[in-house]
Amino acid sequence: MSKTSTIEKLVLYLFNETAMTDSVLIQREIDNDDEVEMEFTNIKRAFRFVDRALVDPSPSSVSNILKYAARTAEKAN
Repeated sequence: MSKTSTIEKLVLYLFNETAMTDSVLIQREIDNDDEVEMEFTNIKRAFRFVDRALVDPSPSSVSNILKYAARTAEKAN
């Protein structure tokens, strides 16, 4: 199995987007292959990081977005 296909399957599995039979096979791979387990752990960490970033953006990010919105609104009028 290629690394790309493995990553895609692991992402689908993480979000419960796999069929039951595929889920069983993927979980078996996670349980029995250290490399697949590490990849799955890394994917989960990455998505947790993204979730936190989307829920709690930094003040400078919010400021930049608001400034950009103000500039583009001025151009539109």
